[in-house]
Amino acid sequence: MLKGDERLDYLLKDDLRIIQSPSVFSFSLDAVLLSNFTYVPIQKGTIVDLCSGNGVIPLMLHRRSHANIIGVEIQERLYDMAMRSIEYNKLEQKIKMIHDDLKNAPNLIGREFVDVVTCNPPYFQDVPTSEQRQMSIMQLQDMKLKRI
Repeated sequence: MLKGDERLDYLLKDDLRIIQSPSVFSFSLDAVLLSNFTYVPIQKGTIVDLCSGNGVIPLMLHRRSHANIIGVEIQERLYDMAMRSIEYNKLEQKIKMIHDDLKNAPNLIGREFVDVVTCNPPYFQDVPTSEQRQMSIMQLQDMKLKRI
């Protein structure tokens, strides 16, 4: 299940595991805070998480709601890690991932009512170098969100 330099980490307070790697962006406290303090519909609805990374926010939100959860991630490696984490935790019926650019999300998810949209892109002081491609893509996604 794990590839290369990946590890299987515990998600705090939950009986969940998440696949992470030191060579790509790992979740931090802001993802925990967002997933704990955002409004979520309890019984039904749809939650969309943009720029999902390795799927930490959908994984953490699932315990608070019976809503359908959809994550959108453009990076193949992070999308793959999220999918494997969802499968490992047996949450395929509750959490779906879309591997695409978030600008295509309305066409892929639909334009009907969505109850909650979350997004937790990383923030940078300086522009990342070319070696930090994953981080650069995330920053570009954040800039696109600000234009929407």
